Amino acid sequence: MKRYISIVIFLLFSTITLYAQTKFTAEGPAQVIAGQRFRIVFTLTNGDGENINVPEFTGLNVLYGPARSQSSQFSIINGKTTSTKEESYTYTVVASKEGKYTIPSATITSDGKQYTSNQLTITVLPPDENVSSSSQGSSSQVQQVASSDDKTFARLVLSKTSVYEQEPILATIKIYTKAAAISSLDNAVFPSFDGFVVQDIPIQNPQLELEHYNGTNYQVVAIKRALLYPQRSGKIEIAKGEFTVTVQVVRPMRGFFGMMQGYEDVEKSITTQSVNVNVKPLPSGKPASFANAVGSFTIKSSLSNKTPKANEALTYKLLISGKGNLKYIKDPEISFPGDFEVYDPKTDVDIKTTTSGVSGTRTIEYTVIPRSAGDFSIPAAKFSYFDLSTGTYKTISTDSYDITVAKGEGGEGATIAKFTDKEDLKVLGTDIRFIKSGDFELSKEIKPIFGSITYWLYYIIPTLIFIIYIIINIKQAKANANIDLSRNRKANKVASKRLKSAGKYLKVRNKEMFYAEVLKALWGYISDKLTIPVSELSRDNVSQELMKFGADNTLISKFINIIDSCEFAQYAPSQSDDAMDKLYSEAVEAIGEMESVVKNR
Repeated sequence: MKRYISIVIFLLFSTITLYAQTKFTAEGPAQVIAGQRFRIVFTLTNGDGENINVPEFTGLNVLYGPARSQSSQFSIINGKTTSTKEESYTYTVVASKEGKYTIPSATITSDGKQYTSNQLTITVLPPDENVSSSSQGSSSQVQQVASSDDKTFARLVLSKTSVYEQEPILATIKIYTKAAAISSLDNAVFPSFDGFVVQDIPIQNPQLELEHYNGTNYQVVAIKRALLYPQRSGKIEIAKGEFTVTVQVVRPMRGFFGMMQGYEDVEKSITTQSVNVNVKPLPSGKPASFANAVGSFTIKSSLSNKTPKANEALTYKLLISGKGNLKYIKDPEISFPGDFEVYDPKTDVDIKTTTSGVSGTRTIEYTVIPRSAGDFSIPAAKFSYFDLSTGTYKTISTDSYDITVAKGEGGEGATIAKFTDKEDLKVLGTDIRFIKSGDFELSKEIKPIFGSITYWLYYIIPTLIFIIYIIINIKQAKANANIDLSRNRKANKVASKRLKSAGKYLKVRNKEMFYAEVLKALWGYISDKLTIPVSELSRDNVSQELMKFGADNTLISKFINIIDSCEFAQYAPSQSDDAMDKLYSEAVEAIGEMESVVKNR
């Protein structure tokens, strides 16, 4: 019996992890309002703390603390039990003056080992201009912002409004509210950003933050961030965006015990303001090697072999690194020797997009084959860009390479020219015969059909036809089995049918059905041609997908403008008949140009 009890106890303890890794962390709000109480909490996880050393809170006044508390938590996942123990040290503080404050790391000792917490940065905002000083001591950072006032609006915030062509602008769309919370965002129509190439910056898990704007503190959430690259000079207007939001507003309510506070959902339609951007043209005097690059870059080159043999492949590689419009620059031109066979380069762009801009590398790889022996030189590759920090053009270059090509197998000229073989010359002596003179009669020689070429053709031709038929059927079956390939091939036909249907509605001036059919035609065509489900396509990513497929910026802009016009017409159906005719022609033209891109590819 004791043996079984011991086995059970061993099995139980073998599935228990007593404590996970010990760590010491600090937590506090990212923004607070001056005169408002808030808490800073230092937490020791899975340890027994002693000798805690907390630095001075410079610029902040400590009202209470440290208040020490303990908690434990057990969980069972897949038969394994884990236990978490936490010790918390809470300080209640108040900031009397706005500004940005840094709280240094604290230290604590657990089991003879010292642990260090992270630093905290807290931004203290000024109080609302219309809030009296007697109300500044609220213990909750939300109470001063969230109230019965449901003032909610949206803003398009640009990092700058005067830039050069191809100079990135950080665009952020924010929703501001004085309500208690934002419940949902619906019917979002973002600005089209016409005249710009848009590089989206994903927002992971958007959070409400405090922001002081026009003398008032609001709860703010960013719903879109993107880098905008202006493609032309002059004044570019960014149109308004439209959104429908549902906010929770605090309302007084009568309850069983009298008046109390409750929450009510309020739906509001809001728009961003239109913004004008002044785009300056790049200065004159562009170098011949200017690659439409704007930013700060470096360039390097490498060659796989400097002493190859004739007909042996070489790899010449360029690496452009830096910060700027790496995705949209032109590859430098390389002057390879005339005896070198050069294949189309392979370009790979590896970039990282953040709020501070786009940085990364652009790798251009050439495969070249020297076809003859000798000494050759690959000159330095020049790369010019516009440096935003200095407002000037800069030219950088790679190293040049001297190459010695040895004779390859079969001789240096084996693959360059073909000469007549001596055996062919000998045959010439037997090919020429004297012409027979005198009277003679010509008669056709009668040969039996059996064993002749005609005889065998009766068997060979039907057999070949049958084999070709089988091959075509097999290929057709494979093509039909490949749904994506089949959709790709039929994309133009399907789009043409839908455009014909739209043309019928155009004749009878049925605007609603016309715009709906044109929109279906374009979305369906892009979905089929790029083999991407319609549900995964959006106005934000269709530009990137078309660019990957080989479409240029002009063609991409056509597709986006047509889609925008159709979507806009559904909400504002008062479009003129001329606008419908023009839109129909542009749709047909855009699909035709895309088909040309596909054929060239």
